[in-house]
Amino acid sequence: MENQRPAFTRTQWLIVIIAAIGFLFDTYELLMTPLIGVPAIAELLQLPQNHPSVTEWTGRMLWITALCGGTFGLMGGWLIDRFGRKRIMALSIFLYAFSPFAAAFATTLKMFIACRCLTFIGVCVEFVAAITWLAELFPDARQKRIVLGSTQAFASLGGLLVTRVNMWIVDHAASLPALSLPELFAAHASWRYALLTGLLPAILIAFLLPFVPESQVWRDRRAAGTLRRPSFAQLFAPELRRVTLVTAGLSACAYAVAFGALQLTPLRIAPGLPELKDQRAALKPLQEQAKELNGKLDVIQPAFVQATIDAPGLHSIAVQRAFNRKEFRAAKKDGDPAKIAALDAKFKELGAQLDQLTADKPKAKLVLVEREKVLKALGDNREQQDPLDKLVKERGNTVQFYQELGGLVGRIILAVLLLTAIPRDRMLRIFIVPGLLMLPVVYNYFYTTGGAAFEWGIFVIGLCVVAQFSYFGEYLPKVFPLHLRGTGGSFATNVGGRMIGTSAAVLTTNIVAPLMPGTSPYDKIALAATVVGAAALIIGAMLSYMLPEPKAETNE
Repeated sequence: MENQRPAFTRTQWLIVIIAAIGFLFDTYELLMTPLIGVPAIAELLQLPQNHPSVTEWTGRMLWITALCGGTFGLMGGWLIDRFGRKRIMALSIFLYAFSPFAAAFATTLKMFIACRCLTFIGVCVEFVAAITWLAELFPDARQKRIVLGSTQAFASLGGLLVTRVNMWIVDHAASLPALSLPELFAAHASWRYALLTGLLPAILIAFLLPFVPESQVWRDRRAAGTLRRPSFAQLFAPELRRVTLVTAGLSACAYAVAFGALQLTPLRIAPGLPELKDQRAALKPLQEQAKELNGKLDVIQPAFVQATIDAPGLHSIAVQRAFNRKEFRAAKKDGDPAKIAALDAKFKELGAQLDQLTADKPKAKLVLVEREKVLKALGDNREQQDPLDKLVKERGNTVQFYQELGGLVGRIILAVLLLTAIPRDRMLRIFIVPGLLMLPVVYNYFYTTGGAAFEWGIFVIGLCVVAQFSYFGEYLPKVFPLHLRGTGGSFATNVGGRMIGTSAAVLTTNIVAPLMPGTSPYDKIALAATVVGAAALIIGAMLSYMLPEPKAETNE
């Protein structure tokens, strides 16, 4: 009977549910960015989705959001230790829930990126707050491992969920209620509806939070006046310096593999698979034509901007005509004669308004018409690319699915291993070493053969890499003292992982890939992913030998 462990209470089950929801929507909110980023930026800039400026701003947004998330996430770690685990966790969840809602109504690129930055900040703070809160609410060591391991597995479900939700929204956006937006913007844009779903965690958490407690040990220490004030300098005191630097380095290595290889695979590597050879050949001349047309658009754009200044109201008419043409294309594709007739009448009405507006400014109308010719040609080009591009994206989505599935299995395996007596440094190498052995095979050999072998290879790498994220979630609360658990955990995950580790994406694509041999950009990035990913795993394996074994699991 002495080995009988206490059963979960109703309150503890509520805590588990809240943590699972939080971890699930962490990933849901983050992986929403690559799904909605391009269409959102294209609409806000009033440019085609394949315009270089859209691609450039997409990359900038990813870098800016990661930097903001890491920087303010570090500050959030200090707030966790200063003002409480539950309070800061709740605020972070509400932040990453309401900021996507605000982004759904963005009318400028600055507003959109600012909202995405707030989302990343909320996610970065929530992860550390949640693992610290959980570690202190379950005093039984075995229960603590079960809870931390199992709840973090829901993070991988977030990636699968957001992909499916976005697919449904894309298919049904036209039938959803129109959003209240200025006439310059599409009221049924699928990316806006996807962002609105980010509000779900706030709705769920708001009902549950009143029924769960703050960390009892943190609250007791604070009430007794024995809770030391946290500071970043204490992380580098002699007794903590090693664990601070090693955990930050290991986190950086794990994120480097994720962002320098795995996250690039669906869009930047998978299109180079041999089974897509015919699609690549057919797309190449169309992409070159699109590049030429975008060049013409760039030449016309300054004159168009001046025309909108010379003829106030011209920009509004131009945008309405653009939306009209877009809906007209969709109506023709659907074969809806009534809608086609209504849109044709609307276009004539807009034409009459244009004639009236530019009656004494013929040059302004000429510039608009020339710009619309280029935009029409780009639209025709896009229609020709769409069937081919759809096949390429479907292949990438399949690879993404195997990656997310591997991550889920990896988190489950880690949760089981946590119940064993395996030393923590050796447990980490259980995932690092197979990943190191598999990565060159997948990105060099399986990439050239394609098929199911590549998918299952990505599955294994996803398993080995994502499991490490759950590992840190269980390990970090054990190695920092109570008054520094949020600060120390945040330094490791946000400075090491999200600020340093995520920069591996730029390292792979912009620095290493151009140096690689290969016949296509996809081949070069695949080789670069091998170099960057393998280097990160080798460094991680070496650092794991410096990882201190946690002391006895207490709340001291």
